[in-house]
Amino acid sequence: MQKRKGRERVEVIIEAVVWLAILMIAYFGLMFLFIVFYEEYYPIFILNHPDAMMSVLRFQQTFFVSFTLMYLVGSVAFVVWRIYRRRRTIQLGYILEELHYISQGHYDHRIEIDKASSMEPVVNSINRLVDSTVKAMEEERRIEQSKDELITNMSHDIRTPLTSVIGYLGLLQGHRYKSEDQANQYAQIAYDKALQLQRMVEDLFEYTKVRQVNTALTIDKVNVPHMLAQLAVEFEIEANEVGRSIIVDAPQKDLYVEMDSEKMVRVFANLLTNAFKYGGCGKWVRLTVEPQPEVTRFTVANDGNQIDDDVLNNLFQRFYRGDPSRNQGIKGSGLGLAITESIVTLHHGRIWAESDEESTRFIFELPNTYTKEGL
Repeated sequence: MQKRKGRERVEVIIEAVVWLAILMIAYFGLMFLFIVFYEEYYPIFILNHPDAMMSVLRFQQTFFVSFTLMYLVGSVAFVVWRIYRRRRTIQLGYILEELHYISQGHYDHRIEIDKASSMEPVVNSINRLVDSTVKAMEEERRIEQSKDELITNMSHDIRTPLTSVIGYLGLLQGHRYKSEDQANQYAQIAYDKALQLQRMVEDLFEYTKVRQVNTALTIDKVNVPHMLAQLAVEFEIEANEVGRSIIVDAPQKDLYVEMDSEKMVRVFANLLTNAFKYGGCGKWVRLTVEPQPEVTRFTVANDGNQIDDDVLNNLFQRFYRGDPSRNQGIKGSGLGLAITESIVTLHHGRIWAESDEESTRFIFELPNTYTKEGL
């Protein structure tokens, strides 16, 4: 840095000396021309008008002083301007060198403002541009890594049921069964595994679709208490199979919220299914809606086992299933809650989970009036 500043100082001094010399030569040149003109013209004028000699001398003196002062001021201003331009040129060269250095892969490097103080706005803009470019590159790498992880995880999850389907169908094709009942059992297992594969593929398709920020929503005014009552009826059999009852808690009969009803039904279906699968030995699942001034709050609660805080923080990550020892034998793609969060986000809402000894609650809020720009 000191070396660069020293070189910049030398170049500026040389620039100033050169221009001062040029301006001094120009000054003496102009004075010489004036003297030549004066000697040729004014003697004749003075001889013809002897009484004007004093006026001519005063004019000569005034002219020399005024011209010299004006020339001095103009010269100083010109030299200062040239020095300023020279400094900007030097600093522009420094900025170009720094940009070249950054473009070689040194993306953590930033241009120092004190080395290009006269171009501070330009330097700030360049640094912000580099920052945004680096962030975009990191986001692109994160997305690529996320895609790779998604493919790896889905490949791992699909392999197990697919192997079972191929294995049992192979047994049937090779007639390697002892009885007709065993053959039917093999066929049923293969069918169940095929259905599991179908659900995984459907979840993967839904997840990739709702993760896109430009996913189109079909927004309508939906009567929320009526929708929750329908959901309770549709999931009644599934709830009875795990020994639970579904309770709907709505403060009023008619409460309309703007939403994509089809996707929002998927949200409640995922949360209800999650409660049935992972809720332990609870007895109920409660669907609650609470209107507020700017948002409407929805809660899907169950009285199952309490979830630890470290698990709560990761519930909405894809393929996350909490404590493996508590989830053995539970089928699923691991994308349900990730899909749920994406759908709520598409509606410009937010979702989170809470758990204590009394209940586990999945809570999400939607704006009372949906807009494409969000809240």
